[in-house]
Amino acid sequence: MNLEWIVEDGENTLGRATKFEIEGIKNISPLHALTKREIEIAERYNRTKDLGNNNLIVAGESLAYPTFSGVGDNSSIRDALFERMKQKMVKGKVNLIHTRIPHQYDTNGRIIDINKVSELQASGLVGIQLEADASAIIPPLNSGLSSITAFNTVYERTKTEIETMNKEKDIIGYIPRTSSLGLIPDMVKNYIKDGIRFFAVDFSSSPLDRWLIRTVAVAIRTNLKIKGRIGENSDKYYYLHLFNVSPNRKSELPVSPITDILTHAYGVDSTSGVVWGGGKIVKEKIRYYNMQDYGAYRIGCLDENNINYDKRLIEGSAISVYEKLRTERIVGYKKECELISQTMGENKISGYAPYLLSKVRAKKDVNTALIDIKEIRANSKT
Repeated sequence: MNLEWIVEDGENTLGRATKFEIEGIKNISPLHALTKREIEIAERYNRTKDLGNNNLIVAGESLAYPTFSGVGDNSSIRDALFERMKQKMVKGKVNLIHTRIPHQYDTNGRIIDINKVSELQASGLVGIQLEADASAIIPPLNSGLSSITAFNTVYERTKTEIETMNKEKDIIGYIPRTSSLGLIPDMVKNYIKDGIRFFAVDFSSSPLDRWLIRTVAVAIRTNLKIKGRIGENSDKYYYLHLFNVSPNRKSELPVSPITDILTHAYGVDSTSGVVWGGGKIVKEKIRYYNMQDYGAYRIGCLDENNINYDKRLIEGSAISVYEKLRTERIVGYKKECELISQTMGENKISGYAPYLLSKVRAKKDVNTALIDIKEIRANSKT
């Protein structure tokens, strides 16, 4: 895995553009990682070219309890999960397999807390990634991780499986969603000690988990001894991905702020959407994501807010409108990420922070993010 920071922002954000290469496949961040389903939807509406040359794919699933409990010792369960992951991969791309483990399960009203992943379960989940030829390997840590011993068990098993199968695969420094934030510095320290520079954090459907991203950013920058801009010091380059990020704040209001795009100011290189969910799609609640002001608009209030949009996007059934607007959001995200890179690289409109502050629907979140970033810089000085 090769990393290079090609553009860094100034003092107000941690934003950057990163060139990374895995197994000869290249990408440039900031970007939104795609799923195979998103590509298929774009093809259905003749929008494939609009996705651009995005080579980062997430093949993900939030594991059901029977899958989690049986993956270590039941070959049929393991094989079924393997087949599902293979079906979600895209040939010729960087494929990350994320088999997310919830912190608890509700089985017919009985709550089962997941405190750890056994060695057998870890072996099964790592083995699936290796056999499916994932581009890099994610240690299968459970959400709600509360013990460094549980982390060490899974991490060591991950390294052992890679060695046993004689595979040359990079490990991703995965950090699950956890309220035990004190574990994160030790996790990051262990990853960095082993030369890992690609990190990934599970946001667990949160739009902007400030405490988690702040803790991770400080831990990475402290362990890499980053005091300011990095410049040409390649030893300090790192990549940061966020799994399961909600695109906007949950709200019953007609307009909600788009927040996943703001995470790039925290030094996030790429994001990907939530891999679970479903339920009935209600057309009136579907949102149009307007990158001009970072507002997520219920489709019924677009005209009254004078939003310039293609009227054909909201024509048809709830499913077709949802799919068209999902594709429109991904295409809009791609264009916005390109503009963010240009803003940092060419110092347009005085830099990235003033550009973010121009996004009036998310201004409160932007101001909060800029305060967080100052604290990250202050707390990561060594």
